[in-house]
Amino acid sequence: MEVSEDAIEQEKSIRRLREMLHVSDIPVPTATSLMTRYNNDYELVTQRILHLKDLDDESEGEAENQEEPAEEDVNEDNVDQDLQDIADRLKALPLTQDNVRAFNLAKRNEIPCSQRQFSCLDCDRSWWREVPERKQVSRCRSCKRRYDAVPRDNEWGHAMYTCQNCNHFFRSYGQMGVPAPCYRCRSIVFPIQIIPPQQNQFRPDNRSRNPHGCCAEDCCNRQEPHVPGTHCVHPRTRQIRGLPKVLCPSQNHESTGSTVASCVSQGSSMECDIEEIIQEDLSVIPEEVEDDDDDE
Repeated sequence: MEVSEDAIEQEKSIRRLREMLHVSDIPVPTATSLMTRYNNDYELVTQRILHLKDLDDESEGEAENQEEPAEEDVNEDNVDQDLQDIADRLKALPLTQDNVRAFNLAKRNEIPCSQRQFSCLDCDRSWWREVPERKQVSRCRSCKRRYDAVPRDNEWGHAMYTCQNCNHFFRSYGQMGVPAPCYRCRSIVFPIQIIPPQQNQFRPDNRSRNPHGCCAEDCCNRQEPHVPGTHCVHPRTRQIRGLPKVLCPSQNHESTGSTVASCVSQGSSMECDIEEIIQEDLSVIPEEVEDDDDDE
């Protein structure tokens, strides 16, 4: 079933609104109704909800003459009961450090995100996605299972290296914690970062002349001194050895049903196929080109 652009935009706004103010405080039908009435302006709705919450806080701590202006402000919002109900729920939350930080971020219309790697062992595939920092979850497009992000110290792909011996900076296919030889002085170097696909410069028309080679014992182009017991992460070696592409499987996500990131990655009030389309439309980072064999 073809999905209209308007439907996609509304769903994206619904998810962002719920991420901004916590999914448990804004039920899906309420968020849908608000986005319909406010033309998908989730930032405006967020600010009005927080304004109502702050007015309620002031009216409790100040004299009675503060009540009338608060009532006038509510009237300016056409006495939108949905906004007031959400504000009341936010007001009832305990003032923990996390909640105060969430309120401050919402006032600035910010949703902190990070680029994380995910993998599915059953489907033997990995991907990168920009996800909210609060809950880093993504769903495999093949089997639809939901996974937690790969731990930072197990990420793999195109890596950045800086040789401590000669200060040479280079990039090569690798995995965090797995050494590679410096192309200049042959010293052993560990990667400092894995580069998400959209940021790396490894493209078929921009390849270097350095074929991949590392210190792993089973590398198809093994460099010396090799490290016994280590395994090459490069796709070519993995293919030659008949090994799976996935190096570190993501853990299955155990949903609590109470956090916003679940909604952002899984969809909300629409049918399953529409959820998939919208999910793919939200901050997707292209998958890596696995036949790019050269390093630089």
